[in-house]
Amino acid sequence: MNSDIETLLENVKNGEPLSFDVIYRLYTPLIESTVQSCCRSLSATTAEADDIRQEAAIALYNAVIAYNPAKNVTFGAYAKVCIRNRITSYIRCFQENELPEVPFGETEFDEPDPETPEQVVISKESLCNLNRRIDETLTDFEKSVFVLYIGNMSYNDMAKALGKPKKSIDNAIHRIKAKLRKLL
Repeated sequence: MNSDIETLLENVKNGEPLSFDVIYRLYTPLIESTVQSCCRSLSATTAEADDIRQEAAIALYNAVIAYNPAKNVTFGAYAKVCIRNRITSYIRCFQENELPEVPFGETEFDEPDPETPEQVVISKESLCNLNRRIDETLTDFEKSVFVLYIGNMSYNDMAKALGKPKKSIDNAIHRIKAKLRKLL
């Protein structure tokens, strides 16, 4: 089974889209269980669950592209971390962009209007643009470190997961921070 997955991973990297469909079907239970767990804890609506599911699918694809079997980490474990981290980042970003609720009867006339649908779309496009720019700026190794770093993984755990010395992880994080400062 492991060699079958590695073959599928290579096929996706070589541009065969049907191979990703097979991987997606294989990892749908992981995606669904992660999405359902998040949705239960957030009391998410169906539309929010669909957004979270889409983020999980993107994370799975990115995991396929970034996965390196030489790191002695199974693809399933790597994909699980990538999916969980992307969903966590999405939820944090979503929660930070929400307007605070004002109790009924305590509104003032000079309070800003809630976001219009156009502003919501622009905000989401800006976030997608930033994600794309980050993806273009970081090397594959830095992307792997970044995904684990934003998932609050310790340096030791990152070093084990990626098969690198702790100092390499530390150096990568410094490079990532410097590159992100330039982007922002």
